[in-house]
Amino acid sequence: MDHKQFEDICKQLCARKTDIRPADAAAFPEPLSSTLTYAVRIGRISLTELAKRLDLKPDHARQLADLLIARSLFHLSSFSNAKEIFYETRLSPMTRPLARPGLGPWKKMDDGK
Repeated sequence: MDHKQFEDICKQLCARKTDIRPADAAAFPEPLSSTLTYAVRIGRISLTELAKRLDLKPDHARQLADLLIARSLFHLSSFSNAKEIFYETRLSPMTRPLARPGLGPWKKMDDGK
C-alpha cells in the first residue's frame, strides 16, 4: 500500500461517524478489504501480520489498527505481550435497528372484514 492509499484510508476512517461492522470490510479498497475479511474470519490478527499483509511500516499499521479500535472493529487482545501486539475482531459492534412489520392483513382480520 502506498502512502497516498494509507492517507486516504485514514481520512475515510476518521470521517466515519458509525462503528465498522464485519460486513463493512468489503466496502474498503484492496488490500485493506481482504485483510479485514481475513481478520474477521480468523477472529484475530497480529500487528506484524497486519503490517505484512498491507505492506506498511509497523508504526503505520499501528496507526491504522488504532483507528479500527476507535471504530469498534478491533480490540486489543489479552494475548498481547512484550514481543507482539494482537487484535481481536468484534463479531458485531452494534445491532441494526429492526423494522416493524406492517399490520395490514392482521388489522383487517381483527376488524372482521
